[in-house]
Amino acid sequence: MMPTSDTCPLCGGDKTSGHITFTADLDSGLVVVRKVPAKVCQQCGENWIEHEIAKRLEKLVQDAREKQTEVEIVQWHDAA
Repeated sequence: MMPTSDTCPLCGGDKTSGHITFTADLDSGLVVVRKVPAKVCQQCGENWIEHEIAKRLEKLVQDAREKQTEVEIVQWHDAA
């Protein structure tokens, strides 16, 4: 049986819409983005971020790197 898009490919559990905390260690600093929309497996906890959200996260990390931010903590709805 092929897994559906709402089935976790790792454990077979159900993926549901939720939120995660994304972190990126830049060596020179840390970026934390809270309440990022994601699909989260209810069984194993693994998560998946949609492509457009991932692109926005990459931009936030790049901006922090350019500013040489030591620690940056933002809420997704404030940063998106």
